[in-house]
Amino acid sequence: GWWHRPLMRALLAAAMVGASLARTVIVPEGAQTIFSSKVLMPDMTIAPAAVTISGSQIASVTRCESPPSGAIDLRELGDRLLTPAFVNAHTHLPMACMRGIEGCAQAMSGDVVVDLFFKIEALMTPEDVRAFTRMGAYESLLSGVGLVWEHYYHGQAIAEALRDTGLAGVVATTLQDVAGPGVPWLEAALADTASIARDETMRDHGIFAALGPHATDTVSDDLWRRILDVAHDLGGLPLHLHVGQSVAEFEAVASRTEGHTPMSLLADLGVLASELPLLLVHAQYATRDDLDKLDPERHTMCTCPYSHVLFSFPSLVPDWHKRGLPIACGTDAAASNDCMNVQKELRLLAGYNSFATTHSTSNAFFLAMRGAEEARDAAVARAHELHNHRQDMHEQPVTVALREPGNLLRSVLDTPGRMHPHFTAGAIEEGALANLLVWDLEHPNLWPSNDPISALVMCDAVPAIDAMMVAGRWIGKEPEATAVDFRRALTTSVGYRRDRQEADERLACLLERADVRIVGAAGI
Repeated sequence: GWWHRPLMRALLAAAMVGASLARTVIVPEGAQTIFSSKVLMPDMTIAPAAVTISGSQIASVTRCESPPSGAIDLRELGDRLLTPAFVNAHTHLPMACMRGIEGCAQAMSGDVVVDLFFKIEALMTPEDVRAFTRMGAYESLLSGVGLVWEHYYHGQAIAEALRDTGLAGVVATTLQDVAGPGVPWLEAALADTASIARDETMRDHGIFAALGPHATDTVSDDLWRRILDVAHDLGGLPLHLHVGQSVAEFEAVASRTEGHTPMSLLADLGVLASELPLLLVHAQYATRDDLDKLDPERHTMCTCPYSHVLFSFPSLVPDWHKRGLPIACGTDAAASNDCMNVQKELRLLAGYNSFATTHSTSNAFFLAMRGAEEARDAAVARAHELHNHRQDMHEQPVTVALREPGNLLRSVLDTPGRMHPHFTAGAIEEGALANLLVWDLEHPNLWPSNDPISALVMCDAVPAIDAMMVAGRWIGKEPEATAVDFRRALTTSVGYRRDRQEADERLACLLERADVRIVGAAGI
């Protein structure tokens, strides 16, 4: 299945971090140690352990039944659950500024990217992007997201905004040379990518680079080849790209290449065979033949469930799973989802296959009944046929695997967290980024908390977060530092209020330049 690759790596890592019950830990100078009786391990088991943090990384994980000796700076969590922070595999953080703007709902019935987003994005300055990114970053942190795979213009401004707020991320500066707002910024975008990739200070904050080709209809063949060279030169950076995301992209590629699909064009250009990690996002317009060209060892698929339902239509995730392709989950842009809570996406992903029943011939047959005129037995038979279709879809092996809680949780933890060659996230193991969540299992949203892994997938879990660490730094507050939870500590901080005011002012100016208004603004 699609989880096997990260699972095998996680099992190897678990063996390396040590299953010893020893109660003494060797602590690097300046490090801190966190002990909990409930720590989510890379193999999706929960065990008591001491986790030592040094700088931005986890220095060691020691299984032990009680707080260890040898720890100078020790935080005891008791029975509170310690897990990795979530990884959001596809974001456009600055696009939070487009929530509720006039014309957004209407444009979503067409090509919202070209009809609306490009228009506004062309007018954004790097300072605008930095301000808007900070707001998307704050929302992400409040949703328990410790690291984002971000794809947007003005990459240096994005990286600086992540550092400003404390959110970790992989910044893929959007690259375009055929169409889109990024065409005049191409050389600057490539320079930003190289700068972020080489910046040790950014790495210390959990901020890394990827190459960000926008899509197959906005990037030329020559630029694709150049991107591959740059990625190799910068240490094998991943490529983070949209592929097969719209009928406009599909038609443009087919017309320009005399018959290629977006995915087959990538194969023809050598992108799929490049040995680089690829994060392939959306892929609604990818055929089964396209999917057969992909390699589970290097290619990770990304679905954004709520964005797809609202903005397009769901990707054929079961077909991805059948081919053993790793599956990561993202939120996409706030403007097409209105939420950066990637944990919430898992509930919709768990039920993806049931959508088929709504549009099945069995349902069409049932809906065609004529009420009281239909013979009772015939009507009941049609109802049973509809129910049986749902049961068949629900019980397919691929459906069972897709909704298994551990597999779903991996799509927002170590599947996207192990893609980059320069770091690991989404796992509590030696060498991984110290991105951690502390959960209050007494919170009513997790009650009765006898199966924490299922709760983290199926419950509205985020309100139960008690504390958060990103790249070795506590966000808002340390555990038990005050009676105020970390969300309130963050949103009442001087930095948040300052950043919110700047974002409000810049958004008003941007919308005035674009001649666009917020829906309902006149009545406020």
